[in-house]
Amino acid sequence: MSTLTFTDDMARIQRAVAQCRDLVLRYSQMVEALQLRRGERVLEIGCGGGFLTSEVAQCVGPTGEVRAIDISADQIAAAQHRCAELTWVTCEVADTRSLPYADGTFDLVYGHQVFEYVTPLETALSEAHRVLRPGGRCAIVATDWNTAVWHSAHPDRMQRVLTAWAAHSPTPNLPSILGAQLRQAGLEPLRQTPLPMLNRSYHGHSFSYWVARLIQAFVVRRQVITAVEAEAWLQEFDALEHQGVYFFCSMPILTEAVKVA
Repeated sequence: MSTLTFTDDMARIQRAVAQCRDLVLRYSQMVEALQLRRGERVLEIGCGGGFLTSEVAQCVGPTGEVRAIDISADQIAAAQHRCAELTWVTCEVADTRSLPYADGTFDLVYGHQVFEYVTPLETALSEAHRVLRPGGRCAIVATDWNTAVWHSAHPDRMQRVLTAWAAHSPTPNLPSILGAQLRQAGLEPLRQTPLPMLNRSYHGHSFSYWVARLIQAFVVRRQVITAVEAEAWLQEFDALEHQGVYFFCSMPILTEAVKVA
């Protein structure tokens, strides 16, 4: 699995990322793309705090069923609390590499920023294929971190931090290889849709504000960047915002596929 774990403070930061305005807007884009129908049976891989789970559940309604899994007990506790009144939602600790569901159970399996953290990826995709019914859909959002651009007056330091951050995922370039991986698992790719992320201001409702904190905590815990350097890296963003020159962008990609047999 990933070297990035969502417990304690890391789980708190991840939930802050998940509910920032930028991701709320992305959830709307993803829900629209999923074309959910009432009564469908849906599995969410890596549900985190349940923010997207609750949106999906509203679409399938009480005649449907939503199963949401995560390997973090902290995240599942948050998701259960968020979805407590949605009786057709079940949030449980489970591993996407060994799903506790029968073959052909679901109409849709989806994951938002999670499959890039799973290894071996082939096993996770094969499990998604197994639990989908024939004609069922798979939808995966992942960021190619090679597309991340962050303005800095200290480019060498920025490069050191982003190089250290690359270790947070075994496949930080997942969108570029996902089509071939899906075919290998028996899923036929349909389309890939860019979901660009652009922040020209640095504040608590922006994606990059919270991701910066996630990155800082990760690189310091891994002891590849000193706490002093990581703090200076983070503090620069306030200065750039004050100067009116803050800039961040990245390119998440939504990949959709279907189980043809």
